[in-house]
Order: sequence, then C-alpha cells, then structure tokens
Amino acid sequence: MRKLWIILLLLLSISIFGRITINFRFLFTFGSTNTTYSQYVKIHYIEDSSVSTISFNFNTYPQDIIIDNEEFTVFSKTQKFITGSGRIIIKYNNRKYEFLLQNEELEISLDKEIKPNIKIISYTKEVSPNDDWYNDSMKIVLYSNTFGIVKLYDYEKLIHPGKNEIYFPIDLNDGNYQTTLFIYNKKGLYKKDIAFEVNRNKKTATKYIVLSILGLFSGFIVYTIINNK
Repeated sequence: MRKLWIILLLLLSISIFGRITINFRFLFTFGSTNTTYSQYVKIHYIEDSSVSTISFNFNTYPQDIIIDNEEFTVFSKTQKFITGSGRIIIKYNNRKYEFLLQNEELEISLDKEIKPNIKIISYTKEVSPNDDWYNDSMKIVLYSNTFGIVKLYDYEKLIHPGKNEIYFPIDLNDGNYQTTLFIYNKKGLYKKDIAFEVNRNKKTATKYIVLSILGLFSGFIVYTIINNK
C-alpha cells in the first residue's frame, strides 16, 4: 500500500511539473541581451512562434530609445532586444518610427545607412492616371530598417527608417507592365519585381464627390457669415 501511495505521489508530481512547463515555456524577457551592463528589464509572455529580436546600429553609444513606451539604453550594436512580432513603435530623438516584425532578427539604424532590409506591404496594381483623384499614381507602402532611395523607372524617392508611403507618377501608355523596383544606399541594394496595369478608362467619382462636399461646406460657411451680419 505504501508503494502505491509513493507511485501515485510521483505521478502527481510529474503531472504538476509537466503542467508548469507548458504554462511557462512561452516566457521571454522584453529587454536587452548580450551585454554585461545592468539594465531594467520587464517580463512579458510572448508566443514562441512570434518572437523577434531587434538590434540598433548607431554612430555612437550609448543611446536612449523607447520601444512601445518602455525606455532602454543601447550600449552596442550586438545588444539585442527581444520583442513579439507585429507592429512596434520606436522613439528616438523625439521622433517616432513604426516597424513591422515577422518572427525575425532585424538590425535597425536611425542615424546612418546600413544594408537595406525592406518589407513591401502593398503597391498599386492598377494605375489610372486620368486625374480622377483615385489611383492616379503608383502608391507603394513599405517598411525599411534604414535610410535609402527607391527608384522606379527614372523616378527616385528618399525613404527613412520605419514605415514609408511613397507615390510615383506614371506616364506610360495603357497596358500591362512588369518592372523592377530598386531600393538602395551606399551599403546595399534590394530589388523587387512588380507587375501592374495602366488603365485610363477606369474612372471613379472620387474627385467629384470631394469637390461637391467642399462646395457645400464652403457655401454653408458663406451663408452663415452673411446671415450673421
């Protein structure tokens, strides 16, 4: 009987330990690693499938940053910060930068050029340059880890770290096109093949709706001013 109780106790202990292991296996620190400096670190629970790490490549150290309202000091470019995936906000020198992490290790530079790491979120696949205020130009939404230049045909646009929304004029004839989008700086080059259609026959009432609303609003203001005299 005593042996039976011992066996039951062991099984119960194993069961409890196994449950604790499952409950706590997703425990990660949100803060710095790979540094001997003392740092304030908070504990968060992050799914293991969505863990990302970021590091910062600055001209000089230390640098103070804020990651999603948590303040940290960066002492070197090898120092890593463990975060969840998804959108995060980083503040540096009174500026906000939005980044998108996708279960990855991302190196970020906020004061100089490093090798570009680009995520193109969307671009206009049907351009209708007919002055109807809808898809008149090529809109590209992307995330960059550094400063750089985006080149589409003969046009160039500057981008900064974080989220960028840029617009390129399209003066091509109607038809289907395939081309390469170049994003580069002194440290590297990123290329993305894109395909899009130019169709001037596709018109919307966007322009006329906006102008009508503005006209009604302006008329209401004028009417109010006249009646109040």
